Amino acid sequence: MPILAPYCSEKALKATNNSGLQQALDWLDAHANDPNIDDPIDASASTSAAAADTEPSATEPETGNVDDAVAQSLVCNECGKQFKNEDLAQYHAVKSGHTDFAQSTEAVKPLTEEEKAQKLNELQERIKEKRRKREEIEKEEQRKNELLRRKAGQDYTEQQERLKEQQMKRDIESQRREKESDKLAARRIKEQIEQDKRDRAARFAQEKAERDGTAETPVPPPSLLQTGLPKINTDSNQARIQIRPVLPASDSPIMPITHVFDADQTLKDVISFVKKELPHIGHHFKLATSFPRKEFTSHHESKTLKELGLVPTAALILTK
Repeated sequence: MPILAPYCSEKALKATNNSGLQQALDWLDAHANDPNIDDPIDASASTSAAAADTEPSATEPETGNVDDAVAQSLVCNECGKQFKNEDLAQYHAVKSGHTDFAQSTEAVKPLTEEEKAQKLNELQERIKEKRRKREEIEKEEQRKNELLRRKAGQDYTEQQERLKEQQMKRDIESQRREKESDKLAARRIKEQIEQDKRDRAARFAQEKAERDGTAETPVPPPSLLQTGLPKINTDSNQARIQIRPVLPASDSPIMPITHVFDADQTLKDVISFVKKELPHIGHHFKLATSFPRKEFTSHHESKTLKELGLVPTAALILTK
């Protein structure tokens, strides 16, 4: 004879107070679809279950007027199924929704050994099928959870790759701007050196012409830096100062600015002009000439541009 899971058999025996195999089979038949039929037995739960199965139910289905002394069973008038006791009939009512029951004087026939074996087989198969479905559901949930975990990992990896790619593009662009800024600064310095040479040659030619009494004074052709700028008096009472910012690569490139100062103005006036025209670079910066190399400090702020040799033209490098 097939044997059910130990938990099922033990539950059935405890629930029927060891009344016999027939009673245990009836209990298993009524509770085969319970969700915890094959779970381990809890002592307190099994005690209360046994008490519930052996004590009369508080809510009994309506019965007919048959004498209780001769009533042997209960019959469902809706489906014709016969039940040995009220608990089985009540369980049937909960599961099926049937409500029309009647007492019967016909006793439920006890099962033969073959019928008991068949019923055991049926109960065992029902419990196995239920366990199989539950395991399939658990496996499906595990599969879905694994897919979600992999998807989350893949999304995180793709996001990290995108961030790396964006950072690489920013680094490349920053290096490109830095190279362009270096090239621009080098070209400006070279142009300024050439302009300084032409200015010195012009001054020398003018001074020589004045000493020799020459009527005409040669005028050098205007450079790119002079185009569109205010005309400077030849008596050197004015100074054309070009400010060329050379900032770190992280900052945006700034084009040079040029302004004409009086020769008697001080370096402090130039610093104030830079702070006004380029407020975003802050208040802490340095000014220096590139050729010859000379860096100005706070001690030079009170000196005039003429005293500092910045007349008639000069280029100042601005750094932080």
